[in-house]
Amino acid sequence: MRYILRSIKICFMISILLFSLFASFAIINPKSNIVSAIDPLVQYDSIVALEFADSSALNTPIHPLGGVRNVDIKVTYISTVPDIFKTPPGKYILFGFFKFVFLAPVHLKIENIPDWCTASIAPPDIIFDAFGEGSELERKVTLQVAVNKQSTALFPFTLQVRATGDSPDKHIKAPPEVSLPIAITPGYVPLISTDPGATIKKTSPGEPVNWDIKISNNGNGEALVRARIINIPEGWVVSVNPQTIVPSLADGELNEKVMSLTALPPLNIGYYNENVMLEIELTPEFSSPGAGASANLTKGESIYLTLAIQLRGFSMPGFEFLFLISGVLIFIIIKKHKMSKKK
Repeated sequence: MRYILRSIKICFMISILLFSLFASFAIINPKSNIVSAIDPLVQYDSIVALEFADSSALNTPIHPLGGVRNVDIKVTYISTVPDIFKTPPGKYILFGFFKFVFLAPVHLKIENIPDWCTASIAPPDIIFDAFGEGSELERKVTLQVAVNKQSTALFPFTLQVRATGDSPDKHIKAPPEVSLPIAITPGYVPLISTDPGATIKKTSPGEPVNWDIKISNNGNGEALVRARIINIPEGWVVSVNPQTIVPSLADGELNEKVMSLTALPPLNIGYYNENVMLEIELTPEFSSPGAGASANLTKGESIYLTLAIQLRGFSMPGFEFLFLISGVLIFIIIKKHKMSKKK
């Protein structure tokens, strides 16, 4: 009985070995009849999928002066090879005895990158085990994005992350190209500078002082500059444009505008010999606050401009006509006096 069982085992093992050798020869040998029957039929698909592992980094605009923003992307590889051909003896039948590793390289690249953006992906190449399981078929890559001041503030733009793959074997097709759109929004840079020309001017009572203050927009979006006079000297009347819209170079326009300020000194009776100071607060903000960002993302820090006025001279309001009459009378008297001397 023991001899019979041993003979059956030996015959079974020899049968498997012969079958495997024959199948392997049939697949490897291009002249065999079996290869012509198998090759056109046995070719399985593979798929690469891209999706966000974490898209929270894209929920807020990317500030041009805020460094690099990291976005995690999950890459998944799937093949449709049936499980029966992933392990012996089916593996030997389809792929032969001399194929041990089934590597499926996937290549990633970024497309549609504007001049004002830098973007990279790490790692750019991934190698999957085509017959791996579970987490072996998933990898995480990181997209790094930064924008500069030449970007257009709060204007969304879409990058494309594209994935291509290679075939790990002639019986497994290369995966088709896939892409993942990445919508990025540059943040707003509220940078302005001012040039009032002269910061000190002289005047006399009743004579207004005028400034044409040039405002330059060095940010990446049209700026609405709000002006507020912090301190007005007693008796003075000061007026300024409450708001001025200044284009940006990012919009392809001249990034300068002029804001006018007028200061009228007091007209009280007396002699004036004083210096007064005017302080103006200028606050830039994005000129289209309805663009989808909150107020703290569209408003910049205020800058302060100090102007000085030297007031010198007499002020006699209401007496001008009296002085005029007095001057005429004095002139008449002097003239009559000269005429009487000639006689």
